[in-house]
Amino acid sequence: MGQKEHASAPINVDTLRLIRAGFAEAGMTQVELARESGIPRSTLANILSPTAEPRLIHVEQLVKIAVAVGADARTWMAELETRERARRGDRGDELAGRRSRERPAPPVQKRAARGRSGKPRDDKG
Repeated sequence: MGQKEHASAPINVDTLRLIRAGFAEAGMTQVELARESGIPRSTLANILSPTAEPRLIHVEQLVKIAVAVGADARTWMAELETRERARRGDRGDELAGRRSRERPAPPVQKRAARGRSGKPRDDKG
């Protein structure tokens, strides 16, 4: 799946809607938002334009914009998670339960404690 397909994915479109609503509620200009978020104004213009093709939003951009407009990024993420779970038919809890019943991850060993084969060394002589 390419960047264009990801940009048009429902979760990304929902993200764009949250950002646009937060920007509208903040009553800021794009220049003010650019200054507060550290994101170039031209990038923000593409994100905020309702007529532009959807643009892929990165987590860093989402968080910076949320902070700049005075929103709680955790609230936005929770809303996006709720929408995604609804789209999936709320299978998330079922999958999380199944994962927790799987074997625990093996302990991490320092490289020096492993032999060349990747198996632990037998230091018994």
